[in-house]
Amino acid sequence: MDSQNLQPVNSKRKHCLIFLLLFLVGAVGAVVFRLWQVKKAELISFTPQQSAFVLNPPADALKGEFSLFKGDVKKKPRDKEEFKDINVKEEILQGEKLATGKKSQAVVEFLNLVRIDLGPDTEIGFNNLIPASFLISQSLGSVTYELLQGDTPISVRSSQALITINFGKSEITVSEETITVKVLSGKVKLALVDLENNTHVWEIKEGQEALVNDMERGVEIK
Repeated sequence: MDSQNLQPVNSKRKHCLIFLLLFLVGAVGAVVFRLWQVKKAELISFTPQQSAFVLNPPADALKGEFSLFKGDVKKKPRDKEEFKDINVKEEILQGEKLATGKKSQAVVEFLNLVRIDLGPDTEIGFNNLIPASFLISQSLGSVTYELLQGDTPISVRSSQALITINFGKSEITVSEETITVKVLSGKVKLALVDLENNTHVWEIKEGQEALVNDMERGVEIK
């Protein structure tokens, strides 16, 4: 009776051993195949793909023209890393930067939108020249922005401040620690991110002046 009971048990053990052996063979085979793939990949040389960067600005972006060019004025093209000397006939394209030296001045006009007057020792970037989302970055110096149409606002970013000029004429001066927004006519909205990453918005009217402390992220309106 006992020998009859042991026979099925031995058969089960045999099947288990066969299954375990097949599993181990399969696992070892998978590891060997993976190592072969890695070794083969090391022998294949890498060919870098060409960049898809397009040097031309968007078709609906505006182009700026100089109406005044005085002294040392340089431009950083969108496809270059350094500023270069330019002449008054050159256009301003999206993605470019403009800088003036001491005792220098430049006025750029975007037809039917805005007149931008750069004072000495000033640097701005033309981030977005599509009318619906026109954006200038101002990192240093004094610039006067005069809107030529009342229904198309423009925005100026400086550090953590975003100034939206709805209409009229405003002067923005940027130094190392302070941003001054003076509304000569019209009105402006000033948005600032504080030290706790909260955004605050102020409306500055004609004749008012906002002093932005860039270090403390505070605003004083006079």
